[in-house]
Amino acid sequence: MKTLVFEVFGEPAPKGSRTVGRRKNGTIYTRPANPKEKSWAKAVSDACRGHVGFDGPYEVELKFRFVSPGKPSYSYPSRSDLDKLVRCTLDGLVVGQVLTDDRHVTRLVAQKEYGTEGCIIKVRSLSD
Repeated sequence: MKTLVFEVFGEPAPKGSRTVGRRKNGTIYTRPANPKEKSWAKAVSDACRGHVGFDGPYEVELKFRFVSPGKPSYSYPSRSDLDKLVRCTLDGLVVGQVLTDDRHVTRLVAQKEYGTEGCIIKVRSLSD
């Protein structure tokens, strides 16, 4: 099985809902509700440069790290829904061509912890 491990630095951003707007000419558009979503997906796809993707099915492990606040309310990071963080990160892996399509992910492990901001990504091919 082929395995690829790399790290993305920066603040992980969730892929949330979309905001609807209307242009001056009356047409309707949508944009991401989270302004940081695009920059996180780009950071993930940029980190994929130099890594050769492979065919699915895939097993993906994501370890999201957040800076601990001065006085945390909990012993674990409570910011951002884990499933929305995963959605945005998988989209970045597809754009970066490590995954051919995120629908081919058959195993997924994701966690949040305190540490240096970023994400450690491990992609393993389950074929062969």
